[in-house]
Amino acid sequence: MYRPCGAGGTQATAGEEVTVSCGPRDGAAGPKEDSDAPRQPLSRNIKVLIAVSILFGAGTGLYEFVLPFYLKDRGLSYPSMGWLFAVSAAVMIVIRLATGRLVDRWGCKRPYLIAALMSGGSSALTALTGNVVFLTLLKTGREIGLLLRDTVHPVLLYLENKSRFRDTIGKTRGLEYGSAALGTAVAGTSVLLWGTGGSLGIGGLILGAAAVLLAVGIRERSPVQPAAAARAPWWRWDVDRNLKIIMISGFVFNLGLTMSHGFMMPLFFSARFNADEGSVAVVLLIHRLTPVLPLLVAGRLRFRNLKMAYLWSVAVEGAIIAAGGMIPWFVPAAAVWLLHDVVGAGLWTPIQSEIIQRYCRESTRGLDLSKTLVLSSAGGAIGPVIAGFLADRWISAPFIAS
Repeated sequence: MYRPCGAGGTQATAGEEVTVSCGPRDGAAGPKEDSDAPRQPLSRNIKVLIAVSILFGAGTGLYEFVLPFYLKDRGLSYPSMGWLFAVSAAVMIVIRLATGRLVDRWGCKRPYLIAALMSGGSSALTALTGNVVFLTLLKTGREIGLLLRDTVHPVLLYLENKSRFRDTIGKTRGLEYGSAALGTAVAGTSVLLWGTGGSLGIGGLILGAAAVLLAVGIRERSPVQPAAAARAPWWRWDVDRNLKIIMISGFVFNLGLTMSHGFMMPLFFSARFNADEGSVAVVLLIHRLTPVLPLLVAGRLRFRNLKMAYLWSVAVEGAIIAAGGMIPWFVPAAAVWLLHDVVGAGLWTPIQSEIIQRYCRESTRGLDLSKTLVLSSAGGAIGPVIAGFLADRWISAPFIAS
């Protein structure tokens, strides 16, 4: 699954009224949402981030469609693919805390630039090898880049304009999903013209363009409190109690989500219904578009209880994914499955991002965010292994188990 950065799949169990002030533990007051406050114009940095999100979406949408077919062309089995995805996810767990420390100490521009270069370079180099070890290393390098972006992107948006955070995070996510759909559409054509290897190279060039835009467009902000960030112990789980609850629930969520997404998405429709790559590309193209409208209007939606809004959207999403795996006909199965992000990621993505940011401390915002998401990432490392094992026995099993 294409994962918009910072989503993490974690449960927003803070759950109080939207207008409640959720303060961090170092004494600073948390932000209140004021629906009547005048909206400030978007800053230069936010405009650049919107453009960068469009490029990341296009490059990642192309990569995620092409990679499973590239691995299949190279002769990898379903279990081997599962282990490849699992190893890269496991490495993310180890380094996630380091990404938060980098953001707190270096600011946002340099980590974001490194993220774009790592993701783009790894995508392009993947086309040059069929060795499973090198493929795993390159997949890991790409995931490290995306992980770093997962941390820096929401932090930069939040620091730019706290009062409009849910609106800006929703807009960047929505445009990212939309451009990912474009990347998927390009992938369906580029595979026919240049093969899976050439298509991966195109994805790398798109992310390279994002790196150039970041380098010339972002006006650097200094770290919030670099001295405090340097002293903060990364090994202590001293975050807010609500963030600890989010860690545990996020583990379970990502375990299920990665069983039915990632490499399983295109291969499920191909293997179960004998659909060709063009037909699968159409399904995944629509999949990219389904959460766009909910995400674009997320900042204008008002919920009395963010927790219940989140829980409802996640529960409905899971039921729809399972139903899609049980329907035996291609078009009805695809039509049902495509509904899952309309009421799922289209709603919970900006909600959970906002609640997590409210509970992060100002002086160690990047580190607190990383600590919150590190356990959630563990679920994403286990899910692909289970999916590969189940798919080898029945291709619909990962969707139903998810």
